[in-house]
Amino acid sequence: MGIGALKARARGISLGLYAGDMGALAETARAAREMGATILHFDEMDGTFAPPFLGGAALVAAVRGAVPEAFLDVHLMHARPAAQVGAYLEAGADLISVHAEAEGAAGALEAIRAAARPVLAGLALAPGTDPDPALVARADLILVLSLDPRSMSKPDISAACAALEALRNSTNRTKPLLAFDGGVSLDTIDRIAAARPDMIVSGSAVMKHARPAEAFAQMRAAWQKAQK
Repeated sequence: MGIGALKARARGISLGLYAGDMGALAETARAAREMGATILHFDEMDGTFAPPFLGGAALVAAVRGAVPEAFLDVHLMHARPAAQVGAYLEAGADLISVHAEAEGAAGALEAIRAAARPVLAGLALAPGTDPDPALVARADLILVLSLDPRSMSKPDISAACAALEALRNSTNRTKPLLAFDGGVSLDTIDRIAAARPDMIVSGSAVMKHARPAEAFAQMRAAWQKAQK
């Protein structure tokens, strides 16, 4: 499968697995697939760039084994992502996003793009980050965050939607996929979907809902409607 085919799969609602039962992650992943989720999201935190420590490549590998057909979306919130990219490539990630604010982001993106199999290289942007155009040019996907994971600031949906639109205009030549993360709920999904991101990340709003399948269906319907 080439990069073009992976980009086609990286569209829709990316469901944050760690908002579910981490003690039964394989079962959580299977349940997510049964409700229609094709993209599974992993918030990987090293406890340095973004506290606390969360995740690990072994968990991604376990989910790959449980649901081999799923698209695995890894958000690497690590201070030195280049040192960790190899482990997540080996674990079976289809998309790895590293932060523009992290040390060695350019090298991490290059390592992803040089992988033995096609993997999408993502660039994550915290609020207020004005990314280096050279980094943007290396990215297959740009992940716009409405909050800063380093401080867990309050989500600013309006600012993130404006940043997404600005990126759409400034990347008209390279046309990376655009994704949105942070503050996504059943109350905000219509507003966020209206900004027409290719991917929207949501975790707790679905996984902690009394009826997760219904919540996911509402999220997906809002995204699909905005894409028409």
